[in-house]
Amino acid sequence: MPARLARPRAPGHSAGVASTHDDRGLDLAIERLTYGPDALAHDAGHVVFVPFAAPGDRVRARVVERRRDWMRAEIHDLLAAGPERTAPRCPVFGRCGGCQWQHVTPEAQRAAKAAVVAEQLARIGGLKDVDVRPLRAPPAAWRYRARITLIAEGRRLGLQRTRSHELVEITECEIADPALVASLDVARAWAGSLRTAPLRVTLARAPGGVVLAAVMRTRPTAVDVAATERVLAHDPRVRGAILAGGDGRHVVGDPHLRVAVESDLAVEVPADAFTQVHPEANLLLVATVLELGEFRAGLRALDLYCGAGNFTLPLARRGVHVTGIERAAVAVAAARANAGRLGLDPIFVCDAVERALARLAPSPLDVVVLDPPRAGAAEVMEPLAARRAARLLYVSCDPATLARDARALVGRGYRLGRVQPIDLFPQTYHVETVAEFVLT
Repeated sequence: MPARLARPRAPGHSAGVASTHDDRGLDLAIERLTYGPDALAHDAGHVVFVPFAAPGDRVRARVVERRRDWMRAEIHDLLAAGPERTAPRCPVFGRCGGCQWQHVTPEAQRAAKAAVVAEQLARIGGLKDVDVRPLRAPPAAWRYRARITLIAEGRRLGLQRTRSHELVEITECEIADPALVASLDVARAWAGSLRTAPLRVTLARAPGGVVLAAVMRTRPTAVDVAATERVLAHDPRVRGAILAGGDGRHVVGDPHLRVAVESDLAVEVPADAFTQVHPEANLLLVATVLELGEFRAGLRALDLYCGAGNFTLPLARRGVHVTGIERAAVAVAAARANAGRLGLDPIFVCDAVERALARLAPSPLDVVVLDPPRAGAAEVMEPLAARRAARLLYVSCDPATLARDARALVGRGYRLGRVQPIDLFPQTYHVETVAEFVLT
């Protein structure tokens, strides 16, 4: 297992009053990456967080934030590059907040992510000597995103600068599918043509082109729909569009994406339903859940936060009696449509997971799969553990909330077994994890 990261108390959760723009320069030896956009060093026993530094770097840095028990410093001079530093590919790297680790070699990124998972489980979850497997990574580390969501300011589309509300306009993206980059111009023009100002614009790869989706401040109007119809009529790259805001949702053209969940199984999902952004990595994710779950015909399972059936449908095709629970009606409608198209018979419940668990009749369970949002699943730990399923498979995009919930499950009679990190988000500090819990 890779060396663990000793992660100190997270910035923003410490006592003391912050000071900024300290003129004192520091000569620092960068030790390791942390879970977040910073690397870590020490100065006279004090923790120093340094954005865009790489392990092994020697830097001269200027303090920009000071707390009682840590500082943040920005690199002023790179005195010597560490062996894990590489040249970033994106011209706006360091300003755009979309990527944090382009300056670090892929091998170092992968080792750090596995180490972060182990460290968070130990520090937050109190779970040491955990069986954290080497990180699984898909071949594509660039141009992999099949969906990007950008903040909109009129015709300006981009991402916020790290730790800022400043919009960095995006005209190129080294981690986005080339079809999405080529369609940024039409997305920008579309956003500017809408009378109801969009908050966010999503571009997603679809069969034969792209789909656009806008989240708007208020209910979209007939003028917005007409403007969208003109875009589809004049640009063959755009296969469909969705406008949503207030209590309104309008669809123009065909808004469906085709998402592979196994090599021989794909689902059709509207662009405003959640899907994983890295298609190859999603195949790894589904395969990992199937492997750790040891699924076979006749088993009884729940799939919590099931979305459009990313795990539910592969389980159903293996003869598992599975119920998927998801609160997003658009995703549940897609899941049911795909099940019908594929001749599968899972049950889908459209409800909040906590409420649905309380309403489900008590019945024996073999396996529960849960894939909650980044905030985790603290609200369902108690009712979930009370179901006493023989095995739980927790899919997490945040090691900190996974560690918190793992502690709760272990305290309620489960043992943490195999933990498999997966690199769904190359060039960023984010990591997906599948954790196995076995009833003791």
